[in-house]
Amino acid sequence: NCWATETAIDALARAAGSVPLTFRRRNIADGEPRLRQVLDTVARMARWEDRTSGATHAFGLACGIYKDMSYAAVVAEVDLAGATPRVVGLWCAHDCGVVVNPDQVRAQVEGNLVWGLGMALHEELAIEAGRITATAQHDYALPRFADVPDIAVELIASQAAPTGAGETAIVAATAAITNAIAAATGQPVTRLPYRA
Repeated sequence: NCWATETAIDALARAAGSVPLTFRRRNIADGEPRLRQVLDTVARMARWEDRTSGATHAFGLACGIYKDMSYAAVVAEVDLAGATPRVVGLWCAHDCGVVVNPDQVRAQVEGNLVWGLGMALHEELAIEAGRITATAQHDYALPRFADVPDIAVELIASQAAPTGAGETAIVAATAAITNAIAAATGQPVTRLPYRA
């Protein structure tokens, strides 16, 4: 659901002739300062204002709220010069309230980002004649170490009650990647995984 929403928001920004960051800032409800904070933080981390997207190298942005309690924003840098897109950078700002174990939360967020990469570019459950064709784990395409880009995670210092980091970054990870592809191609990605 978050992927569909963030894909639509990005498409609306393009249709309005607006920059995705500006469009999101303008449309975040006043009652969501934490969402605005992760968005502004990830924009600073990735130097969003200095970035431009072209046909073979692009940047995408997405943000979201997980289960109405934890917040994440992601910027993805994608290289489209080869036969298949390659994610070369991911930045994530994450707010899950008070963080008790920062290393564990960062590791969890990194796992979410790789999961988002998998959904965007690799994972596909093929079905033929009413049956799943994968018969073992090696038949199912997952991201490999070579697919994992440089990742930067910033945890927002907060006095809010801890709300959990389990799957928060997934609300923005996949959409940031596919929004980068859309920035390069001019067309929103409407199916996962992306195939040119």
